[in-house]
Amino acid sequence: MDILFSASIIASFLAGMVALFAPCCITVLLPAYLGSAFREKKNILKMSFIFFAGISVVLIPIGMGAAGLASVFSNFHKELYIFGGVFMIILAYLSFLGKGISLPFAKKIKPKLNSAHPKSVFFLGILSGAATSCCAPVLAGVMTLAVISGTFWKALIVTFAYVFGMTFPLFVTAYFYDKFKLENSKIIQGKLLSFKFGTKKLMVHSTNLFAGFIFLVVGVTMLALGLRGDAFWAPSFQVKVGEALNRWSQNVFSVLDNVPDFIWGIIIISFFVFLFYRTKKQK
Repeated sequence: MDILFSASIIASFLAGMVALFAPCCITVLLPAYLGSAFREKKNILKMSFIFFAGISVVLIPIGMGAAGLASVFSNFHKELYIFGGVFMIILAYLSFLGKGISLPFAKKIKPKLNSAHPKSVFFLGILSGAATSCCAPVLAGVMTLAVISGTFWKALIVTFAYVFGMTFPLFVTAYFYDKFKLENSKIIQGKLLSFKFGTKKLMVHSTNLFAGFIFLVVGVTMLALGLRGDAFWAPSFQVKVGEALNRWSQNVFSVLDNVPDFIWGIIIISFFVFLFYRTKKQK
């Protein structure tokens, strides 16, 4: 992660992308997002912004100097994984039943509002942000350099660039998913499955079954790692992938560094606004 220590906007953006594949990040963040996407099946771009908002609630304050927040997550990383594991297992159970964490007033306003599960996605974003705060010390290094430069807004944009970079692959995937209406494909639409448990009959949609399986696997893994006190564990191949991506990002940065920072700031923010505008066109 040496690329981060330049207080550069484009460097932070690339480092965020690399951080997504860090052991403590991809183990939670990517499966949580995939599970949410398969449950939603449509308007994935909107759900991506909700997921991004949840992550930002944790990481942006840390990046802007809330070192105490990072310390809390660092000191209670084991408990966080245990809590996260239990939460994921609960989500798995709800997915198998075709339910979600709905707003308390959902039924009074609109009976079918529960189908979007935005609150579940937001909570998963917060959980992912807290679990990925292991990358926060590196992010804090960038913020320190940015603040020393005397530019508060640059520190804010650099933080935003890092978090946006971390979720950028998710946004790109969601954009093309919605653009090509992949929710209409047979695989995504899936079908209703019937399971018999003695005298009881359970109807489960295949996409909910898949989402529940993802949540269950991640939940059990997080719970096991938390109980073992080994929340930072990762297989050797994942470590090698992370190292390869880090080298790639440094090579790319050496080329892109010739472009002034304010231009990268405009490009990154403009692309974010464009994606946000696209969500307004969704029904």
